Amino acid sequence: MKKSFFIILIMIFISSLFAQNNAEISSIYADEELETVKKIPEQLYGLWEGKDRYIFIEENPDPNKSPEIVVVLKLFYGWYYDRAAEPKEISDAYAKARNDGTGKEAQHITMEINHINGSLKEDNAWEITLNYSKYDKAIIPVAVHNDKMYLNFFVKNLTFDEDGNPIITSNGVWRGNIVTEGLKISKWKEIENIPAYIVQDNKYYDVRYWKTDMEFSNENAIFEYGNESYYVPKHIISGENIYTCVTGRRLRVRNPQPSFVFNEEDYYFNEDKTLMIPKQEEYLVKVADKKTIEDLIQIVNSQNSKRKPPQPPYFEDKNLDWHWDVIIELQKYDPYVQAVRQRQKDRGIEHTN
Repeated sequence: MKKSFFIILIMIFISSLFAQNNAEISSIYADEELETVKKIPEQLYGLWEGKDRYIFIEENPDPNKSPEIVVVLKLFYGWYYDRAAEPKEISDAYAKARNDGTGKEAQHITMEINHINGSLKEDNAWEITLNYSKYDKAIIPVAVHNDKMYLNFFVKNLTFDEDGNPIITSNGVWRGNIVTEGLKISKWKEIENIPAYIVQDNKYYDVRYWKTDMEFSNENAIFEYGNESYYVPKHIISGENIYTCVTGRRLRVRNPQPSFVFNEEDYYFNEDKTLMIPKQEEYLVKVADKKTIEDLIQIVNSQNSKRKPPQPPYFEDKNLDWHWDVIIELQKYDPYVQAVRQRQKDRGIEHTN
């Protein structure tokens, strides 16, 4: 009995430690890294299109409920649009077409939005949390530039001059985020590594951070390579996970790598140079002339009313003379063919050739 009581005490103590650690991480998000968004940002609001899906984001008509994301998948090589996720109100208002390759009912996926780094002058980067169920969720960092959404981007560690004004330059430390596959309808595997850049004029160093279970610290670590030395964050938080560039309690970056050539022309920047996006193919593009759920339903219905043209024949049509008279003459002396013909006659089937 005493042994059982002792084990229970240990379990309670361990649980309290985990709860305290989670509370500290939540506090860090609130104060240092993330700023909760009460209303969907204008930059995210509306209809987005990608290669394999449409995404629609709008406020929930009920202010007491979280908004739900609308996902339309372009299935069967883009010939069929499936309303894979949408609020129940939309499903009730607009009948969902059935297809053997799709689910009977759409999923209901609520979402939460947090600004990445509340000190950004412009609202360009967010973490979108998709809640698939009570236990499953995914966090997707996104950035918007010129009505295009990107998944791979960097946020600047702000530096200030003597008067307290932010220094607008590409030089400094740029924190990366987990680069996901995008706004999916199911949970994906968590990312194990993220990068950070140290930019100095025409060169940059790529610092690798890896996921860790160590306690978060606001300390800086020193990066040294040759005669160069810089300070970088010891820890970075992304997707509710802690990432580090050092081993244990050390404050020196592990395994520093040589520099690469840095060219500003290879990146997009916001006005105050707090957001940097490698020039790449965008994940989604905002559909400028379509802004309502009715517009999206019209797009889906119009696409699904199309019929794919028949597949062309494997062999080109030729006007061939098969010389049936010769073929029939040969069949007269083939016992297997004659046996088939006899069975046909017995069943009342006459062979015309």
